[in-house]
Amino acid sequence: MAVYILYYDFASTSGNHAGMSYLARKLKTQFPEVRLIKHFPQEVKGGRFWVHIHSVLLFCYLFISLKPGDKVFFMEYLTYGVAFQDRIARWLKSAGKSNKLIGLVHLAGSHLLDLYGDEKIISQKLSFLDKIVVFGSSLATFIRERGFNKEITICHHYVDSTFYHPQEDNGASKQLQVIIVGSLKRNFEQLNEIITKTADNVVFHLCLGNKPLPEIFKKQNNVKAYGFLSEEELLKRMQTCDVHLAVLEDTVGSNAITSAMAVGLVQVVSDVGSIRDYCNESNSILCASVTDFTEALSFLSQNLALVTSMKNSARHQAEKMSLENFYKSFPGLL
Repeated sequence: MAVYILYYDFASTSGNHAGMSYLARKLKTQFPEVRLIKHFPQEVKGGRFWVHIHSVLLFCYLFISLKPGDKVFFMEYLTYGVAFQDRIARWLKSAGKSNKLIGLVHLAGSHLLDLYGDEKIISQKLSFLDKIVVFGSSLATFIRERGFNKEITICHHYVDSTFYHPQEDNGASKQLQVIIVGSLKRNFEQLNEIITKTADNVVFHLCLGNKPLPEIFKKQNNVKAYGFLSEEELLKRMQTCDVHLAVLEDTVGSNAITSAMAVGLVQVVSDVGSIRDYCNESNSILCASVTDFTEALSFLSQNLALVTSMKNSARHQAEKMSLENFYKSFPGLL
């Protein structure tokens, strides 16, 4: 049996120790039956046109290559405007292929609704699959409620806990250092309010990658903003911090959450989506309001010994979601 994994290598994370491209390549090293198929890059000039042609070619290749018992694993299923994996799945089913088609969906349900705008479109695209894999229970519920009555498997988002690790001295700083990473489904207005209402003895490190710094943060004295950081630079910045702050509108399984936990950061996060699949009271404070966030940060800033204990717990939790443990669970995803 061969397992064909179709993956996309995003330019912004290419070569990093996180994301689906890295996972696909690592799975190839562990499972000899895996056959990797990399989608045409859309970031290059004319890429948006050629990716349509490439999807046709990939369908033709799979139609010819697939043998009875082989499986196809789509790693960017329903990632809007990327790789058109739902189209390939539809063509394979329409052509009469009986091979098992598995789709990894890793965007939150509310995000899918924002992108596609119509539940019927989402349901139709999901119907081409025989099985769906998700990184959180909230997304499994969302998909089931859209009428998908076939198999759904929930697993944790992996983390490379060898690369993402704490500094040798994993104690808390004298001044609470808080890092904010990522921009997907973040509530920046609420974040600004939290920062404004938090005492100056808390320092915020705002890392948004290539995203421009929102105007609302430029007047904050206790905010240090960073432009694009390489993965190594981001890791070093995370290692100098105590807390990862995530003010979320929704979440399933997040690189930012799992990587920050592996570095040993306390999670102060919105209690939304599948966050409780990843965080618990030993390593996190789950928040439902601005007041919850400000009180959590104030409490931690005054209890640095507790911060040290929670940081150790976060690292321990991340080790359960390690790449090695993902390898063990992978056969069950197929």
